Amino acid sequence: MVNLTYDIITERFQSFAEREQNIRVAIIVGSRARREKPADQYADLDLVLFADNPNSLLHHTKWLAQIGRYYLTFLEQTAVGGGIERRVLFDGGLDVDFACFPISAIAEMESHHQVLSVLSKGTKVLVDKDNIIPRLKKNIKANLIKNEIPEEIENMLHDFWYHAVLAAKKLRRAELLEGKSIIDSYMKHLLISFIRIHAKLNNGMEYNTWHAFRFVEEWADTKFVSQFKHIYAHYEEDDVWKALKNTMNLFHEVSIEVYHLKNIPYPDENIRYATHLVDSYYQGR
Repeated sequence: MVNLTYDIITERFQSFAEREQNIRVAIIVGSRARREKPADQYADLDLVLFADNPNSLLHHTKWLAQIGRYYLTFLEQTAVGGGIERRVLFDGGLDVDFACFPISAIAEMESHHQVLSVLSKGTKVLVDKDNIIPRLKKNIKANLIKNEIPEEIENMLHDFWYHAVLAAKKLRRAELLEGKSIIDSYMKHLLISFIRIHAKLNNGMEYNTWHAFRFVEEWADTKFVSQFKHIYAHYEEDDVWKALKNTMNLFHEVSIEVYHLKNIPYPDENIRYATHLVDSYYQGR
């Protein structure tokens, strides 16, 4: 019996995709397609498919048997692109993500920053029946630079401070887990977004900041990273309040620098008001 490997999975899937008329494009992205930070022993295999009917791949599993024996499979949101992927744990602990999109999604991806960022790091084309990939790759670099710094910085800043106040209200209500989840998830994503913008403004638009929280310890300013150990909490009320305050302080520090680098006025009055509300909820415990 042949031990399953990622190369075997790739070969079997490519053969399946070539026969399956529904699949028009199939590419490898992620660590198994890029030169920088290539796959290690823990890396998965990321496959992106464009199909006439992606639901037939997402919502049925019989076709997976043509690839190899598997033990676990489920659906979840893709990391970028706003799609759905079927994650599969094959024999040998081999993890494969099949992200399935309709053909119509290609036009949207040509201007989607996070998608372009992933593609710019490397792709391996397995199937391209309609010669679509060259068009998708065209002018990636120019589009990335054009879309690197979001225009909605002010919206993101107000979003963060609104949720700081909301988290404080949840803590006052004794909704400890709800408040903690806002602080440790929603607010952290906005914090990292601002740290990413800060890195781009300081190092140039082509500076690689990856996506989500990937490799943040390497690309983010060390003075911000050094404070991460203070912005997460145990499931304990005082510690959650402390994490909220420290997250607010770090975001304030980062956002002031971002606004300065962008040469736009910082909304001090708005931030003072939100901070005052959080302080009043904390002191009124």
